[in-house]
Amino acid sequence: MNRASSFLGAVANLLGQYTIDCSLVPSLPALDFHINGKVFSVPGKDLVIQSGGTCLFAMMGMDIPQGPAWILGDVFMRQYYTIFDYGGKRVGFATPK
Repeated sequence: MNRASSFLGAVANLLGQYTIDCSLVPSLPALDFHINGKVFSVPGKDLVIQSGGTCLFAMMGMDIPQGPAWILGDVFMRQYYTIFDYGGKRVGFATPK
């Protein structure tokens, strides 16, 4: 189990996904990402996908090739404007106003 899912009280299911007790969602703590010396915080309630009475932890961690690493997908990008500069080989984040 990765540290973030453990921190939020998530439990692995048979499919390798992590579920969270839906009654805990309103009180989940924020998850902070430290990137290049800045803190990017995602509220706990936004880290969960609720569907059919099940609450899934919506972030995905990876250990390949070196880990731990995170896929900062739609959960993160709903909170932060993201710019991909392919030519400059960089990514930028900003808070929307």
